[in-house]
Amino acid sequence: MKTCVITENYACDPNKVWLYLTKPTLNGWRKDVRDYEESDDGLRVVEHNTDGSTTEVKFTRREKPRSLSGSFQKGKVSGTFTIILLGGGDSTSLECTMEVSGLGLFAKPKKLLEERMNMLHASLGV
Repeated sequence: MKTCVITENYACDPNKVWLYLTKPTLNGWRKDVRDYEESDDGLRVVEHNTDGSTTEVKFTRREKPRSLSGSFQKGKVSGTFTIILLGGGDSTSLECTMEVSGLGLFAKPKKLLEERMNMLHASLGV
């Protein structure tokens, strides 16, 4: 199991960041997701990826606009995550902790997480 922590800052309201994090196809921000299905209670999401694979996300906490936590499974890769959003008005600080297993000896989960945060920065225009 590998663990990584990243911190990002966004020049926008935490509600907007939280909305993008919970809606992977909003304005096409996630370039790796073709479409997704969400359960009625919003605690289970299945992402259909552009490479033909699927990612299942199960949220254990979805507190708008302050935090998200849960687990994910994509093929042999699985893990847990916690995202905390701080700030208000026109400034948001995001801290994400992720534990991943099944990536192999040379995989870099931090790099994968940073790629996703770069997509988010590009979509928010900040």
